[in-house]
Amino acid sequence: MAEMFLTPIIHSLIDLLKDEVGSIKGIRKKVESLKRELDIIQALLKDADAKANREDLISDAMKVWMKQLREEADHINDVIDEYRWHVVQGTTEKCGLNGFLLKIGGPIKALKSRYTISSQIEDIIQSLRQIKDVGQGFGLSRSLQGSGDKTWWREEHGDRFGAHFVEEDEEYVDIPLFQGQLKSFLLEGESARMIISLVGQGGIGKTTLAKKVYNEVKHKFEYHAWITVSQSYDMKILLKDMMGQIGLKSECIIFDDVWDTNFWEKMKYALPGNDNGSRVIITTRNEVVAPCDFVQKLETWSHDMAYELFSKKILGRDFKCLCPEELEKLSHKIIQKCQGLPLAIRAIAGLLSRKNVQSEWQKVLDNIDFEFKTNSQLTRIFQILSLSYHDLPYHLKPCFLYFGIFPEDYLIEKNKLCRLWISEGFVQARESKTAEEEAEGYINELVERSLVCFEILHGTVKVYSTATITNKIQQFTGVRSILLLNINGIELIDKSFWIALFKSSKLLKVLDFENAPLDYLPKEVGNLFQLRYLNLKDTNIKVLPESICNLHDLQYLNLENTQVDKLPKSIGKLRNLRFLNILYAFVWELPLEINKLCNLRQVFASRKEDTQANLSAVKIQEGFSYLENLEILMHVEVHQDVIGFINELKNLSNLKMLGVSNLTKETSRAICDVSKRLNHLHTLILSVGDVDEILDLEPISSSPPPLLHTLYLSGQLNKFPHCLLDFNNLMMLALRLSKLTQNPLKYLKDLPNLICLLLIDNSYEGEQLHFEEGSFPKLNEIRFRNLPELKFMKIDKGALPLLKVLIIESCPLIEEVPSGIQYLTKLKKLCIWNMPKPFVDRVLSNEGTDYSKIQHIPIVDII
Repeated sequence: MAEMFLTPIIHSLIDLLKDEVGSIKGIRKKVESLKRELDIIQALLKDADAKANREDLISDAMKVWMKQLREEADHINDVIDEYRWHVVQGTTEKCGLNGFLLKIGGPIKALKSRYTISSQIEDIIQSLRQIKDVGQGFGLSRSLQGSGDKTWWREEHGDRFGAHFVEEDEEYVDIPLFQGQLKSFLLEGESARMIISLVGQGGIGKTTLAKKVYNEVKHKFEYHAWITVSQSYDMKILLKDMMGQIGLKSECIIFDDVWDTNFWEKMKYALPGNDNGSRVIITTRNEVVAPCDFVQKLETWSHDMAYELFSKKILGRDFKCLCPEELEKLSHKIIQKCQGLPLAIRAIAGLLSRKNVQSEWQKVLDNIDFEFKTNSQLTRIFQILSLSYHDLPYHLKPCFLYFGIFPEDYLIEKNKLCRLWISEGFVQARESKTAEEEAEGYINELVERSLVCFEILHGTVKVYSTATITNKIQQFTGVRSILLLNINGIELIDKSFWIALFKSSKLLKVLDFENAPLDYLPKEVGNLFQLRYLNLKDTNIKVLPESICNLHDLQYLNLENTQVDKLPKSIGKLRNLRFLNILYAFVWELPLEINKLCNLRQVFASRKEDTQANLSAVKIQEGFSYLENLEILMHVEVHQDVIGFINELKNLSNLKMLGVSNLTKETSRAICDVSKRLNHLHTLILSVGDVDEILDLEPISSSPPPLLHTLYLSGQLNKFPHCLLDFNNLMMLALRLSKLTQNPLKYLKDLPNLICLLLIDNSYEGEQLHFEEGSFPKLNEIRFRNLPELKFMKIDKGALPLLKVLIIESCPLIEEVPSGIQYLTKLKKLCIWNMPKPFVDRVLSNEGTDYSKIQHIPIVDII
């Protein structure tokens, strides 16, 4: 997309001119003129990008113009970055740009030294004006008059492609749970009008499911209507269509393919509420489209469901019997490529049904992405799926496209993704929101639009292998970002490679070496003056060179699970550092210089060593109260001067995450008293220093932090802390070493928003855990670990309705499979680790457990 490559450049140029030359006489007006030209170019680019989406309307000349524009943008970027590099190399902080201009005598690369800086700006302006004139010559002006790329797209593709794909005799795979729920909402319940929303990504089967159920139940309603809305709709036409089907009555109405978030606000006045059991179903890709009584999110299909649909489309229900073995093996690989989308499965199966030669199937598999874009039988599928992309606002498009750099089925941690977006220049702080909060909002919007899915995971993520690529990186001297993904299994990368890379690619902004075979970071890393993001997590790095303190733009430094044992003395020079993670490194103490990091906002600190009682932490120097912008402080030990530590902590009013270790009953009470005053706090981790110490939560019981959603308590509790029942926003709770004798489930069962529950390491000393009917309405994941007295688990029907992950580890007295596990209809993963052989045997044999009643057979991991 056009704006993606220009927006970061505009920010970089404007920031450079503002910071370096804004005060030079005669420059300010030229900067303002330059900004106006850039704004116009941006508007033209949006228009060009919209036309580029309509391949039939964009000329070859315009394609050449856009290609040249990209090249010019890259050139401008190089000029800016090279210029900044020379400024950094040739000046001190005091001399600034004026001093630099006086000192240099030779030419600067990409800038003409015979011109003043004013002349350089003027040259850029003239160049941009020429670009603008050429663009306007192509008729790129609609964006300037208020119409954007969505209008262009909707004018061309106003009619919905997918709404009419459903035919009465079309192949369909029953989804009993969804169909049953939808029928019950339509035919049962209260007489007041109800609104039901079917939400899911394009091609997931929303329309097909709605159509099937609608056809089965419409005879139950005297008046019923099916209305296709689409992206571009005319309210008058829709109302006429509806009147033609139902007149002035409204009992059962389906609004299919709704995009406009204001649609229901407009339509509801034509459908006044009544008391005759009327029902409204809305199918949409965006879950915020309408205020609904019930929302059903459709997930991608399981492999078995996908295979059933694939089979029906090609050879009917006897596919497995009639299909040659070699084609059946290929079919599973092809289905996997369709990523659980029934629309794609149906289309690719239709194509293959006319091919019965192994080589032809293999060719389709090898080129499946190209086939979807070029094959006339499949291009409409690509167009349907791309509708969601074209409907995105401009600021989300580069963020969504960024997912393309990750391998298929790659799991990326949400916070890491936010930091990468920020480092790449896609996200800026806005109004009262930090850049991280803004980026998290972007992710939430992509999820709401069904373009991205996420899971809350605790534990190890599967790592994939790939071939080495190090011998190719050095060929790209203009590269700005390097992410090494899935490179486990290759040999240690040679030191000379890194030295050569850092010398040839001094304009790098992002270096992600997570899990790379790396044990050395050369001093040349200090030459990467623009580096904003450095991730060394899970590497064998032992020493950070002192030159790293030259990276004045560095915002994110991740040393998690490395062998680094100390931080450079001059780390305080990294004034723009916002995130420092030394979790499970060997660092014992944070240096005094850290108190000079005025922009530091996040500190994750913990030693590699762990003890039976204590969550490992590091010592933080006195004076940390000067870190007024700090948002995350994890995990640190309480000073011997407890009063001083508490008083400093009180000054960190912006804290969102706090982890404190080595606590006693008295100090835990003091920390709780401080935490209740931290209005932004959402994560609190408290850990004792000795296994017999007690955590005292009493001060927090009267006034819990209003935003608290994650609580980790490691230490003995005299009794169950009933104050937890008032934490209505609590989403994740972990209890460790609590030594509770009362069943904690009977107290926690009604927490309305609890998603993840961990009971670990002697947190409960009773023999039985009972999940009562209706308990834990939103719980998604449970982990039981090292509960030596636990013998039985019982699950009532109607308990844990949304549970997806159940992990049982190191509970030596459990021999029976949890009673009622068959009621967990959403269960996807059952993990059994270090458990008695009788228990494992019963799980494997399904003895005493009817797994067939579970809709999705769980994946059972037994270690």
